[in-house]
Amino acid sequence: MKKHINYSFFLLISAFALTSCEEVIDVDLNTTDPKIVIEGSVTDQTEPFKVSINKTVNFDQANEYPAVSGALVTISDGTQTFTLNETAPGVYKTSDAQKGEPGRTYHLRVEAEGQVFEARSEMLALVKFDSLWQDKLNLGGQEAITVVSGYQDPLGLGNYYRFVLWRNGSILSDIDVRDDKNSDGRTISQPIFVLSEDLEVNDTIRVEMQTIDKPIYKYFYALAASAGNGPNASVPGNPVSNLSGGALGYFSAHTSQEKTVIIR
Repeated sequence: MKKHINYSFFLLISAFALTSCEEVIDVDLNTTDPKIVIEGSVTDQTEPFKVSINKTVNFDQANEYPAVSGALVTISDGTQTFTLNETAPGVYKTSDAQKGEPGRTYHLRVEAEGQVFEARSEMLALVKFDSLWQDKLNLGGQEAITVVSGYQDPLGLGNYYRFVLWRNGSILSDIDVRDDKNSDGRTISQPIFVLSEDLEVNDTIRVEMQTIDKPIYKYFYALAASAGNGPNASVPGNPVSNLSGGALGYFSAHTSQEKTVIIR
């Protein structure tokens, strides 16, 4: 991913007070102990591996999430182990650009403040991002501009996708994740869900298509539902992190492709 994002961190905080399909989470956001939040990614692009580490704050405090410094962070692909150095408060990167490989499983290990957190994520095969174009939808009697992604889903269930949008250089908070349960092997032309902002003429829309593994799909699916965001908002749930040790957040190994369209 060209930019590492933190909007899921903010959505995650709001999910604490919601009811999931399995249990009720009852957290006093004004008295709960701070929790570690980790967001990490490995992509098939030539760029440093990156992990950010922060802490939650009480609900009534300012939205300034403290960085966690001094952590020991490594990522392994089963053959090599890469050490990530702290390049800014709470931001850890490999010293050199790396390139993840589809078919490999990546293991993240973080030692921070006397605790150990680990996660695994498999980089699935790239599914080509064929096209991106604009369209119009009728929403509640009003016409809205949207962008549509085109790609060919491979035969065989088990493909998962995530779409990330930037509008005029600023990332949008909308979450769009998909599986192929009802579209296996089909040619897909599907609008990308945008609710946070209205797209307008002359906007430059950049879209990143990621192929993700099932745990990351489930994480963002539940995150979108918990925040009342996306087409799955009617199915509330608590995002289950793939991180062990009680940390919030996620670690994702995924392919990454981008396309841009200017709204006309």
